Amino acid sequence: MTHRSIGILGGGISGVALASFLGDDVEVVERRPSIGGLCGTIVEDGFTFDAAGPHIMFSKNKEVLNLMVETLGDNVHQRRRENKIWFKGRFVKYPFENDLASLPPQDNFDCIYGYIVNPHAGDTPSNLSEWSYKTFGAGISEKYFIPYNEKIWNYPATKLGLEFVERIPKPPMEDVLKSSIGISTEGYLHQLHFYYPIEGGYESLVHAFAKNVRGDIRTNWRVASVARDGKQWRVTSAGGEERTYDTLVSTLPIHELLKVWADAPDDVHKLAATLHYNSLINVLIGCNEDRGYPYTALYVPDPNLLFHRLSFPKAFSEHCVPAGSSSIMAEITTNEGGDGVWEMSDEAIIDRTIRELEMTGLADPNTIVYRKAIRFLYGYPVYDLDYRANVTAMRNAVAATGLHLLGRFAQFDYINSDVCIERAIALSKELSSP
Repeated sequence: MTHRSIGILGGGISGVALASFLGDDVEVVERRPSIGGLCGTIVEDGFTFDAAGPHIMFSKNKEVLNLMVETLGDNVHQRRRENKIWFKGRFVKYPFENDLASLPPQDNFDCIYGYIVNPHAGDTPSNLSEWSYKTFGAGISEKYFIPYNEKIWNYPATKLGLEFVERIPKPPMEDVLKSSIGISTEGYLHQLHFYYPIEGGYESLVHAFAKNVRGDIRTNWRVASVARDGKQWRVTSAGGEERTYDTLVSTLPIHELLKVWADAPDDVHKLAATLHYNSLINVLIGCNEDRGYPYTALYVPDPNLLFHRLSFPKAFSEHCVPAGSSSIMAEITTNEGGDGVWEMSDEAIIDRTIRELEMTGLADPNTIVYRKAIRFLYGYPVYDLDYRANVTAMRNAVAATGLHLLGRFAQFDYINSDVCIERAIALSKELSSP
């Protein structure tokens, strides 16, 4: 049996970053052959894809952003975001309300009229649908915002809470008015430029942090049991190997942790059962011709198309594709046992995705030389109306046991890698204090 001061379950960005901020008496255990987690990257046949969806380096926290860039060293460059929205066969600049003039004339009028003449402007919203009507008016809400959000969250907007609205671009009225008459404006400026690894995909960031870990990182180490043992934590692998730790940090999805946490309190089980999540299926497409896609990503609100977002890896780095080639990642939100998509075979999902890409003119099936579907049971935490009360109670109940949670699905919070690192820094200071 091996003993360490601090044990970290999970080798994603949260766990590895935390370990890099701590001393040498720390150990990370990861069930997969490689670290990375949701920031993992697939490199096959010369194509590079960030498996759980496109990741970019940006942050309102400049110290964290600088740390991420510095950690990558020479393997990083800056890119400009070129996101569009696929709307009625047109490419509309993101955010939607910054490019109303690109809409068909009647849609443009409906959007700007609803934005200016808005009977909901004085309302106090209690859900995402009401917030959208208050913020954007009926036109933008009904044509884009609500359809897209119901598609990505796979949940009615009337049943979604307001916890994530601070992430949503909200241009000033002047910009919306300008956009309606064709005067170009830019929104979401803090994300207009971003950083990305030159080679190796986003997983390179996790490996860069791993170089600063003075303790151990063990891969192919699946956790089978977690239990309190006096003042220590006893963790057993699927192979029967035992470790003990004075302090334990879990970055595992809370629902997965509870499958192996033998003496977890009943209230933690009950509260975790109230926390809903979406699953994700990503279809990876590689083409043997350079399609010259000018986009970073495309948002797709059309409910008749399976995917909610498309991304184009070459826009992140030319090293993501072989010379003279191009690629697309199609992201599909689904729910196991819910909408029937999760139960489809990989081939059926890939075939439908390719048909829809051909319909939109974004891919020629005859040029496709690589195709693959990747599934993630845990894609997005869902912010339903009871989310805040339930997640706070869950975290408090876990904290009372002395176990620390860190990361998107451990803390059950829709956070990006910059916030994961920010929270890892804070936790490292807490664990290092006398």
